[in-house]
Amino acid sequence: MRDCMREAGSWQLRRRVGRIVSQVFRGRDAAAVTAMYHVACDMLEGCCPRAAAILEEAEPDALAYLDFPPSHWKRLRTNNVQERTNREIKRRSRVVQAFPSTASLVRLAGAVMCEQDETWQESRYFSEAKMRELYDEGRTRGLDGTVDWSRLEAEARKMIESGLELADRIEAA
Repeated sequence: MRDCMREAGSWQLRRRVGRIVSQVFRGRDAAAVTAMYHVACDMLEGCCPRAAAILEEAEPDALAYLDFPPSHWKRLRTNNVQERTNREIKRRSRVVQAFPSTASLVRLAGAVMCEQDETWQESRYFSEAKMRELYDEGRTRGLDGTVDWSRLEAEARKMIESGLELADRIEAA
């Protein structure tokens, strides 16, 4: 999403691109999210072709979270955990300022990662029951049966456009 917004020129266009793309990841099932993703690519093609190209290229990575059970999506679709860990490594490395060797930096980062692992073990970020969902027989990407893609994409377009219209109305008020 940030890469797409970066490609937009003005701040108004950046905001519009962000509003279009952010709605995609609010979908509740894999088919709706996939349809909204394609509609968002089409909509961006008209206002910011470079952002649309980035979005199309990133589809496998951006929608990879859909391969997991829906109960995992909220935690997987963002990289907040990774960013938090990187901030902790930065915070601790600022104290040292200059590392005597690469190995000492690796030891520090390893210690932070071990601490993060212990935290996850205690808090059960993904509980055992949630992790078992990964191995349930018959679990699919959320695409159960046949999907009427034309109908789904039409609904996705309506959802994105109504979200944009609502945001414009709120902004104008």
